[in-house]
Amino acid sequence: MKKTVSVLMLLCFIFGIFTACSNDSAADQQQEEINITVDSHYENMDESSVRAYEKLCQAVIAGESEVKFNTSLIDDVNQLFYTCFPLYPLVESIDILEDASGVSVTYLHPQEEHVSLVNQFFDKIDEIKDACEYDKVSTDRYVFNVYTYLTQNMKIDNSVVTAYDTIMQGKGYSASVCSAFEYLVLQGGGKASHIMSTSGDQGIISMAEFQGTWYYFNPALDIEQNEGKALTGFAMNSGRVHDSQFNYTDETPVDKVEDASFDKLENSVSYTADGDSVNVVCSGEEDAFVLNFN
Repeated sequence: MKKTVSVLMLLCFIFGIFTACSNDSAADQQQEEINITVDSHYENMDESSVRAYEKLCQAVIAGESEVKFNTSLIDDVNQLFYTCFPLYPLVESIDILEDASGVSVTYLHPQEEHVSLVNQFFDKIDEIKDACEYDKVSTDRYVFNVYTYLTQNMKIDNSVVTAYDTIMQGKGYSASVCSAFEYLVLQGGGKASHIMSTSGDQGIISMAEFQGTWYYFNPALDIEQNEGKALTGFAMNSGRVHDSQFNYTDETPVDKVEDASFDKLENSVSYTADGDSVNVVCSGEEDAFVLNFN
């Protein structure tokens, strides 16, 4: 009998080891699969700064309290972190260590809860990417799918002010919806940037590359005006944003967008997808405007 109990205890012990290893392996694999993106405006930033930013992001994902990097890069790292990484609202503070060998990170939640919130966020990102047919359609179609997913599934709520909360709650103020759009586009391999109006009434919107050209995008516009039924804020040129001037988050001016290929979308009323094409009904136009995705 004693021998039987000993064998059972040994088997339980071994099973526990393998279970723990399996869980650790799954966690490691999930962390490896997380794509830490950079706002396209900063894609040519000094490589050392980008690596330091990535180390900080990995530490936040894991809930680590210290990160070692060259703190002379801290301005660039902060610029990237607060522009590009939507999990920053989970961080209470980032402080340079006394020996300047890196930074300490303080979180708003206990470590276990923090990691759970991180995992929930990336599960939601995967869910949205799947809904937008990531890896099944072209990048241009994915950009379109992200835009329309947001306009059809998000609500405007001015009390929700970060991309993190907007993605998790399905609502947010206009700038946070745009931030969510940019992050999801970048996660799908597209190019996008956060931009701020310096004239006019456009506020904070997005830029993204679509069919080889950069345009302005404002999904919040279609949420507010038509509950996602039209594409009035999709692929806009400067005329459609009333010739407003914009800066990137580092205050670099944004070039004006002259291309008028999608101007008819300003008067869009509805759209229907038909395979690799999207037919858009525009007021004042007898024929539908067609978006082709090959």
